[in-house]
Amino acid sequence: MDQESQTVLVLGGDGYLGWSLGIAIAHRLGHKVVLVDKLIKRQWEKAVGIKLLVPLPRPSERITEYERIYRKSNLIFEKIDLLDPKATTHIIRKYRPSAIVNAAQQPSAPYSMMSAKNAAETFSNNMVSHLNTLWALAEVNKSILYIKLGSAGCYGGVNTDYIPLAKTDFRFEYGGRLRKVVQNWLPMQATDFYHQSKIADFLIDDLVADLWKLRVISVQQATIFGATVEENHPENHRGLVTRFNYDHVFSTVLNRFVCQAVIGHPITVYGEGNQRTGLMSLPDTVNSFFNLLNLDVGRGEHRVIHNYTHRLSIREIAEAVRKLRPKAAITYLKNPRRESESGLAKQIEVHPALQDAHNEKERKFMRELETMMAFAERYKDSIDPSLILPKVRWER
Repeated sequence: MDQESQTVLVLGGDGYLGWSLGIAIAHRLGHKVVLVDKLIKRQWEKAVGIKLLVPLPRPSERITEYERIYRKSNLIFEKIDLLDPKATTHIIRKYRPSAIVNAAQQPSAPYSMMSAKNAAETFSNNMVSHLNTLWALAEVNKSILYIKLGSAGCYGGVNTDYIPLAKTDFRFEYGGRLRKVVQNWLPMQATDFYHQSKIADFLIDDLVADLWKLRVISVQQATIFGATVEENHPENHRGLVTRFNYDHVFSTVLNRFVCQAVIGHPITVYGEGNQRTGLMSLPDTVNSFFNLLNLDVGRGEHRVIHNYTHRLSIREIAEAVRKLRPKAAITYLKNPRRESESGLAKQIEVHPALQDAHNEKERKFMRELETMMAFAERYKDSIDPSLILPKVRWER
Protein backbone atom coordinates (compact mmCIF):
# COMPACT_ATOMS: atom_id res chain seq x y z
CA MET A 1 0.00 0.00 0.00
CA ASP A 2 2.47 2.62 -1.19
CA GLN A 3 0.30 5.02 -3.13
CA GLU A 4 -1.43 8.00 -1.59
CA SER A 5 -4.59 7.16 -3.51
CA GLN A 6 -5.20 4.14 -1.27
CA THR A 7 -8.25 4.22 1.00
CA VAL A 8 -8.43 2.45 4.36
CA LEU A 9 -11.63 1.96 6.35
CA VAL A 10 -11.12 1.85 10.12
CA LEU A 11 -14.20 0.39 11.79
CA GLY A 12 -14.47 1.54 15.39
CA GLY A 13 -12.70 4.76 14.43
CA ASP A 14 -13.88 6.61 17.55
CA GLY A 15 -12.17 4.06 19.79
CA TYR A 16 -8.84 3.97 21.61
CA LEU A 17 -6.96 2.02 18.93
CA GLY A 18 -9.20 2.97 16.00
CA TRP A 19 -8.66 6.72 16.36
CA SER A 20 -4.92 6.36 17.03
CA LEU A 21 -4.50 4.10 14.02
CA GLY A 22 -6.64 6.32 11.82
CA ILE A 23 -4.73 9.55 12.40
CA ALA A 24 -1.39 7.72 12.09
CA ILE A 25 -2.28 6.12 8.74
CA ALA A 26 -3.65 9.40 7.39
CA HIS A 27 -0.70 11.49 8.56
CA ARG A 28 2.26 9.17 8.04
CA LEU A 29 1.17 7.10 5.05
CA GLY A 30 -0.91 9.77 3.35
CA HIS A 31 -3.80 7.39 2.64
CA LYS A 32 -7.42 8.47 2.73
CA VAL A 33 -8.80 7.11 6.01
CA VAL A 34 -12.51 6.69 6.65
CA LEU A 35 -13.34 6.34 10.34
CA VAL A 36 -16.57 4.38 10.77
CA ASP A 37 -18.35 4.35 14.13
CA LYS A 38 -21.82 4.68 15.63
CA LEU A 39 -20.40 6.23 18.85
CA ILE A 40 -21.93 3.50 21.03
CA LYS A 41 -18.89 3.36 23.32
CA ARG A 42 -19.70 6.86 24.53
CA GLN A 43 -23.17 5.64 25.47
CA TRP A 44 -21.81 2.55 27.26
CA GLU A 45 -19.43 4.70 29.30
CA LYS A 46 -22.26 7.01 30.29
CA ALA A 47 -24.52 4.06 31.17
CA VAL A 48 -22.02 2.55 33.63
CA GLY A 49 -21.18 5.94 35.15
CA ILE A 50 -17.54 6.30 34.25
CA LYS A 51 -15.58 9.15 32.71
CA LEU A 52 -12.39 9.50 30.70
CA LEU A 53 -9.12 10.97 31.89
CA VAL A 54 -9.45 13.58 29.11
CA PRO A 55 -12.92 14.35 27.66
CA LEU A 56 -13.27 13.43 23.98
CA PRO A 57 -14.29 16.09 21.47
CA ARG A 58 -16.89 15.16 18.86
CA PRO A 59 -15.51 13.37 15.77
CA SER A 60 -16.08 16.44 13.60
CA GLU A 61 -14.08 18.57 16.04
CA ARG A 62 -11.22 16.07 16.12
CA ILE A 63 -11.05 15.93 12.33
CA THR A 64 -11.10 19.73 12.09
CA GLU A 65 -8.18 19.81 14.52
CA TYR A 66 -6.31 17.19 12.46
CA GLU A 67 -6.79 19.30 9.32
CA ARG A 68 -5.61 22.44 11.13
CA ILE A 69 -2.46 20.83 12.53
CA TYR A 70 -1.39 18.74 9.54
CA ARG A 71 -2.87 20.71 6.65
CA LYS A 72 -4.43 17.56 5.22
CA SER A 73 -8.00 16.65 4.31
CA ASN A 74 -7.62 12.87 4.05
CA LEU A 75 -9.46 11.95 7.28
CA ILE A 76 -13.22 11.36 7.09
CA PHE A 77 -15.80 10.28 9.67
CA GLU A 78 -18.96 8.32 8.85
CA LYS A 79 -21.52 7.54 11.53
CA ILE A 80 -22.63 4.05 10.54
CA ASP A 81 -24.30 1.25 12.50
CA LEU A 82 -22.52 -1.94 11.44
CA LEU A 83 -25.44 -3.95 12.81
CA ASP A 84 -27.30 -2.71 9.72
CA PRO A 85 -26.19 -4.95 6.82
CA LYS A 86 -27.37 -2.50 4.12
CA ALA A 87 -25.51 0.41 5.70
CA THR A 88 -22.38 -1.73 6.05
CA THR A 89 -22.47 -2.78 2.40
CA HIS A 90 -23.17 0.80 1.32
CA ILE A 91 -20.13 2.27 3.11
CA ILE A 92 -17.78 -0.32 1.61
CA ARG A 93 -19.23 0.16 -1.86
CA LYS A 94 -19.05 3.95 -1.51
CA TYR A 95 -15.34 4.12 -0.68
CA ARG A 96 -14.02 0.90 -2.30
CA PRO A 97 -11.13 0.60 0.17
CA SER A 98 -8.00 -1.44 -0.42
CA ALA A 99 -8.07 -2.50 3.25
CA ILE A 100 -10.45 -2.59 6.19
CA VAL A 101 -9.33 -2.67 9.81
CA ASN A 102 -12.14 -3.85 12.06
CA ALA A 103 -11.69 -2.60 15.62
CA ALA A 104 -15.43 -2.03 16.14
CA GLN A 105 -15.90 -4.08 19.30
CA GLN A 106 -17.40 -3.91 22.74
CA PRO A 107 -13.92 -4.30 24.27
CA SER A 108 -14.52 -4.93 27.96
CA ALA A 109 -14.61 -8.25 29.80
CA PRO A 110 -16.14 -6.64 32.94
CA TYR A 111 -18.87 -4.98 30.86
CA SER A 112 -19.76 -8.35 29.32
CA MET A 113 -20.04 -9.90 32.79
CA MET A 114 -22.28 -7.24 34.37
CA SER A 115 -25.65 -8.63 33.27
CA ALA A 116 -27.46 -10.87 30.81
CA LYS A 117 -28.25 -7.75 28.77
CA ASN A 118 -24.60 -6.75 28.59
CA ALA A 119 -23.48 -10.25 27.68
CA ALA A 120 -26.02 -10.43 24.85
CA GLU A 121 -25.12 -6.92 23.69
CA THR A 122 -21.44 -7.91 23.58
CA PHE A 123 -22.14 -10.92 21.36
CA SER A 124 -24.55 -8.98 19.16
CA ASN A 125 -22.30 -5.96 18.67
CA ASN A 126 -19.10 -7.92 18.11
CA MET A 127 -20.29 -10.86 16.05
CA VAL A 128 -23.15 -9.38 14.01
CA SER A 129 -21.11 -6.34 12.94
CA HIS A 130 -18.29 -8.71 12.00
CA LEU A 131 -20.62 -10.94 9.99
CA ASN A 132 -22.20 -7.98 8.19
CA THR A 133 -18.76 -6.72 7.18
CA LEU A 134 -17.74 -10.12 5.81
CA TRP A 135 -20.96 -10.50 3.83
CA ALA A 136 -20.41 -7.02 2.39
CA LEU A 137 -16.83 -7.90 1.40
CA ALA A 138 -18.03 -11.03 -0.36
CA GLU A 139 -20.60 -8.97 -2.24
CA VAL A 140 -18.55 -5.85 -3.09
CA ASN A 141 -14.94 -6.97 -3.55
CA LYS A 142 -13.28 -10.14 -2.28
CA SER A 143 -9.81 -8.71 -2.88
CA ILE A 144 -10.09 -6.12 -0.08
CA LEU A 145 -7.64 -6.95 2.71
CA TYR A 146 -9.59 -7.50 5.93
CA ILE A 147 -7.71 -7.08 9.22
CA LYS A 148 -9.80 -8.15 12.20
CA LEU A 149 -8.81 -7.15 15.72
CA GLY A 150 -8.92 -10.28 17.84
CA SER A 151 -7.58 -10.94 21.32
CA ALA A 152 -4.79 -12.91 22.95
CA GLY A 153 -7.39 -13.57 25.67
CA CYS A 154 -8.79 -16.30 23.42
CA TYR A 155 -6.07 -18.48 24.93
CA GLY A 156 -6.71 -17.32 28.50
CA GLY A 157 -8.22 -20.60 29.67
CA VAL A 158 -5.86 -22.88 27.71
CA ASN A 159 -3.06 -24.55 29.68
CA THR A 160 -0.39 -24.91 27.02
CA ASP A 161 3.32 -24.23 26.69
CA TYR A 162 3.19 -23.17 23.03
CA ILE A 163 0.82 -21.16 20.82
CA PRO A 164 1.57 -21.60 17.09
CA LEU A 165 0.71 -19.13 14.34
CA ALA A 166 -0.81 -21.66 11.98
CA LYS A 167 -2.87 -24.83 11.95
CA THR A 168 -0.89 -27.84 13.09
CA ASP A 169 -1.18 -31.52 14.03
CA PHE A 170 -1.93 -32.51 17.62
CA ARG A 171 -1.27 -35.93 19.12
CA PHE A 172 -2.55 -37.13 22.46
CA GLU A 173 -3.22 -40.30 24.36
CA TYR A 174 -6.80 -41.20 25.25
CA GLY A 175 -8.35 -44.50 26.24
CA GLY A 176 -4.97 -46.19 26.13
CA ARG A 177 -4.41 -45.29 22.49
CA LEU A 178 -2.51 -42.57 20.66
CA ARG A 179 -4.97 -40.18 18.96
CA LYS A 180 -4.45 -37.23 16.66
CA VAL A 181 -6.09 -34.10 15.30
CA VAL A 182 -4.77 -33.16 11.88
CA GLN A 183 -4.26 -29.54 10.74
CA ASN A 184 -6.33 -27.56 13.17
CA TRP A 185 -6.01 -24.46 15.32
CA LEU A 186 -4.89 -24.69 18.91
CA PRO A 187 -8.07 -25.08 20.97
CA MET A 188 -9.20 -21.80 22.54
CA GLN A 189 -10.99 -21.23 25.83
CA ALA A 190 -12.11 -17.91 27.26
CA THR A 191 -12.82 -16.98 30.88
CA ASP A 192 -15.49 -14.33 30.14
CA PHE A 193 -18.16 -13.54 27.56
CA TYR A 194 -16.20 -10.80 25.80
CA HIS A 195 -13.30 -13.10 24.96
CA GLN A 196 -15.73 -15.86 24.05
CA SER A 197 -17.15 -13.53 21.38
CA LYS A 198 -13.60 -13.06 20.06
CA ILE A 199 -13.15 -16.82 19.74
CA ALA A 200 -16.33 -16.97 17.66
CA ASP A 201 -15.01 -14.12 15.50
CA PHE A 202 -11.75 -15.99 14.92
CA LEU A 203 -13.53 -19.12 13.78
CA ILE A 204 -15.81 -17.07 11.52
CA ASP A 205 -12.68 -15.53 9.95
CA ASP A 206 -11.35 -18.99 9.21
CA LEU A 207 -14.65 -20.16 7.74
CA VAL A 208 -15.17 -17.25 5.33
CA ALA A 209 -11.57 -17.07 4.17
CA ASP A 210 -11.91 -20.64 2.94
CA LEU A 211 -15.57 -20.50 1.91
CA TRP A 212 -15.61 -17.16 0.07
CA LYS A 213 -11.89 -16.82 -0.71
CA LEU A 214 -11.46 -13.61 1.24
CA ARG A 215 -8.10 -12.16 2.35
CA VAL A 216 -8.24 -12.19 6.16
CA ILE A 217 -5.78 -11.39 8.94
CA SER A 218 -6.80 -12.18 12.53
CA VAL A 219 -4.76 -10.14 15.00
CA GLN A 220 -4.62 -11.88 18.36
CA GLN A 221 -3.91 -8.63 20.16
CA ALA A 222 -2.30 -8.41 23.58
CA THR A 223 -3.37 -5.74 26.08
CA ILE A 224 -2.48 -2.34 24.65
CA PHE A 225 -0.99 0.26 26.97
CA GLY A 226 -0.10 3.88 26.40
CA ALA A 227 -1.83 7.22 26.02
CA THR A 228 -0.47 8.79 22.86
CA VAL A 229 1.12 8.28 19.45
CA GLU A 230 3.34 10.85 17.75
CA GLU A 231 0.34 12.63 16.18
CA ASN A 232 -1.34 13.48 19.51
CA HIS A 233 1.58 13.40 21.93
CA PRO A 234 2.39 17.15 22.06
CA GLU A 235 0.37 18.94 24.74
CA ASN A 236 -0.89 21.46 22.17
CA HIS A 237 -2.37 18.54 20.18
CA ARG A 238 -4.89 17.81 22.92
CA GLY A 239 -7.72 18.05 20.39
CA LEU A 240 -6.41 14.82 18.81
CA VAL A 241 -6.36 12.88 22.08
CA THR A 242 -7.58 9.30 22.03
CA ARG A 243 -9.79 7.81 24.70
CA PHE A 244 -7.99 6.95 27.96
CA ASN A 245 -10.03 4.84 30.39
CA TYR A 246 -8.79 4.29 33.92
CA ASP A 247 -11.98 2.85 35.43
CA HIS A 248 -12.82 -0.69 36.55
CA VAL A 249 -14.94 -1.48 33.48
CA PHE A 250 -13.18 -0.28 30.33
CA SER A 251 -9.63 0.37 31.51
CA THR A 252 -6.62 -1.90 31.08
CA VAL A 253 -4.40 -2.90 33.98
CA LEU A 254 -1.53 -0.51 33.25
CA ASN A 255 -3.84 2.48 32.83
CA ARG A 256 -5.34 1.77 36.25
CA PHE A 257 -1.99 1.25 37.94
CA VAL A 258 -0.48 4.42 36.46
CA CYS A 259 -3.45 6.56 37.49
CA GLN A 260 -3.41 5.10 40.99
CA ALA A 261 0.31 5.83 41.29
CA VAL A 262 0.11 9.48 40.22
CA ILE A 263 -2.63 10.31 42.75
CA GLY A 264 -0.94 8.44 45.60
CA HIS A 265 -3.53 5.65 45.71
CA PRO A 266 -2.29 2.11 46.43
CA ILE A 267 -1.76 0.02 43.30
CA THR A 268 -4.43 -2.69 43.52
CA VAL A 269 -3.46 -6.14 42.25
CA TYR A 270 -6.18 -8.76 41.75
CA GLY A 271 -5.42 -12.04 43.53
CA GLU A 272 -1.79 -12.85 44.22
CA GLY A 273 -0.74 -11.22 40.95
CA ASN A 274 0.80 -14.34 39.41
CA GLN A 275 -1.55 -14.38 36.41
CA ARG A 276 0.32 -13.40 33.26
CA THR A 277 -0.80 -11.18 30.41
CA GLY A 278 0.57 -10.06 27.08
CA LEU A 279 1.34 -6.38 26.60
CA MET A 280 2.10 -4.09 23.67
CA SER A 281 2.47 -0.33 23.64
CA LEU A 282 0.08 1.80 21.61
CA PRO A 283 2.90 3.10 19.34
CA ASP A 284 4.16 -0.45 18.72
CA THR A 285 0.62 -1.62 17.99
CA VAL A 286 0.07 1.15 15.44
CA ASN A 287 3.41 0.35 13.77
CA SER A 288 2.53 -3.33 13.63
CA PHE A 289 -0.71 -2.55 11.78
CA PHE A 290 1.34 -0.57 9.26
CA ASN A 291 3.28 -3.78 8.60
CA LEU A 292 0.07 -5.79 8.29
CA LEU A 293 -1.30 -3.41 5.66
CA ASN A 294 1.65 -4.44 3.47
CA LEU A 295 1.48 -8.15 4.26
CA ASP A 296 1.08 -10.40 1.23
CA VAL A 297 -2.15 -12.31 1.90
CA GLY A 298 -3.64 -14.38 -0.89
CA ARG A 299 -7.29 -14.94 -1.72
CA GLY A 300 -8.67 -17.65 0.54
CA GLU A 301 -5.91 -17.18 3.11
CA HIS A 302 -6.50 -16.67 6.81
CA ARG A 303 -3.31 -15.30 8.36
CA VAL A 304 -2.96 -15.19 12.16
CA ILE A 305 -0.78 -12.64 13.98
CA HIS A 306 0.15 -12.73 17.67
CA ASN A 307 0.52 -9.02 18.42
CA TYR A 308 2.50 -8.65 21.64
CA THR A 309 5.94 -7.69 22.87
CA HIS A 310 5.87 -8.60 26.58
CA ARG A 311 4.43 -11.29 28.80
CA LEU A 312 4.41 -10.17 32.42
CA SER A 313 2.63 -11.13 35.59
CA ILE A 314 0.29 -8.57 37.13
CA ARG A 315 2.69 -8.36 40.09
CA GLU A 316 5.57 -7.57 37.70
CA ILE A 317 3.50 -4.84 36.05
CA ALA A 318 2.78 -3.30 39.45
CA GLU A 319 6.48 -3.42 40.34
CA ALA A 320 7.39 -1.72 37.04
CA VAL A 321 5.03 1.14 37.87
CA ARG A 322 6.50 1.39 41.36
CA LYS A 323 9.99 1.78 39.88
CA LEU A 324 8.82 5.15 38.58
CA ARG A 325 6.91 5.99 41.77
CA PRO A 326 8.95 4.36 44.58
CA LYS A 327 6.58 5.62 47.28
CA ALA A 328 3.58 3.83 45.73
CA ALA A 329 2.15 1.02 47.85
CA ILE A 330 0.95 -2.26 46.34
CA THR A 331 -2.10 -3.95 47.84
CA TYR A 332 -3.76 -7.24 46.92
CA LEU A 333 -7.51 -7.66 46.47
CA LYS A 334 -9.60 -10.79 46.17
CA ASN A 335 -9.72 -11.43 42.44
CA PRO A 336 -13.21 -10.56 41.11
CA ARG A 337 -12.41 -12.40 37.87
CA ARG A 338 -11.79 -16.01 37.00
CA GLU A 339 -8.10 -16.09 36.07
CA SER A 340 -5.51 -18.84 36.39
CA GLU A 341 -2.48 -17.93 38.49
CA SER A 342 -0.62 -21.13 37.66
CA GLY A 343 -0.05 -23.39 34.70
CA LEU A 344 2.43 -23.83 31.90
CA ALA A 345 4.56 -20.92 30.71
CA LYS A 346 3.33 -20.06 27.23
CA GLN A 347 5.78 -19.61 24.37
CA ILE A 348 4.08 -17.67 21.59
CA GLU A 349 5.19 -17.81 17.98
CA VAL A 350 5.89 -14.38 16.48
CA HIS A 351 5.33 -13.56 12.82
CA PRO A 352 8.51 -12.34 11.04
CA ALA A 353 6.73 -9.14 9.97
CA LEU A 354 6.47 -8.11 13.63
CA GLN A 355 9.85 -9.30 14.89
CA ASP A 356 11.27 -5.75 14.99
CA ALA A 357 8.79 -4.82 17.73
CA HIS A 358 10.65 -7.23 20.04
CA ASN A 359 13.99 -5.44 19.63
CA GLU A 360 15.10 -3.47 22.71
CA LYS A 361 11.67 -4.13 24.17
CA GLU A 362 12.65 -3.68 27.83
CA ARG A 363 14.01 -0.19 27.18
CA LYS A 364 10.97 0.73 25.09
CA PHE A 365 8.62 -0.61 27.78
CA MET A 366 10.01 1.65 30.48
CA ARG A 367 10.17 4.61 28.11
CA GLU A 368 6.50 4.20 27.21
CA LEU A 369 5.61 3.74 30.87
CA GLU A 370 7.33 7.04 31.65
CA THR A 371 5.36 8.70 28.84
CA MET A 372 2.11 7.32 30.27
CA MET A 373 3.04 8.54 33.73
CA ALA A 374 3.71 12.05 32.45
CA PHE A 375 0.39 12.06 30.56
CA ALA A 376 -1.56 10.91 33.62
CA GLU A 377 0.29 13.44 35.78
CA ARG A 378 -0.79 16.20 33.41
CA TYR A 379 -4.48 15.39 33.97
CA LYS A 380 -4.38 13.84 37.45
CA ASP A 381 -6.83 16.37 38.92
CA SER A 382 -9.60 14.76 36.84
CA ILE A 383 -8.98 11.23 38.20
CA ASP A 384 -11.87 9.95 40.33
CA PRO A 385 -10.54 7.18 42.65
CA SER A 386 -14.05 5.80 43.20
CA LEU A 387 -14.15 4.62 39.56
CA ILE A 388 -11.03 2.44 39.78
CA LEU A 389 -11.76 -0.33 42.29
CA PRO A 390 -13.54 -3.42 40.89
CA LYS A 391 -17.31 -3.67 41.23
CA VAL A 392 -18.04 -6.45 38.70
CA ARG A 393 -17.59 -10.08 39.73
CA TRP A 394 -17.51 -13.15 37.53
CA GLU A 395 -19.26 -15.36 40.09
CA ARG A 396 -23.04 -15.59 40.18
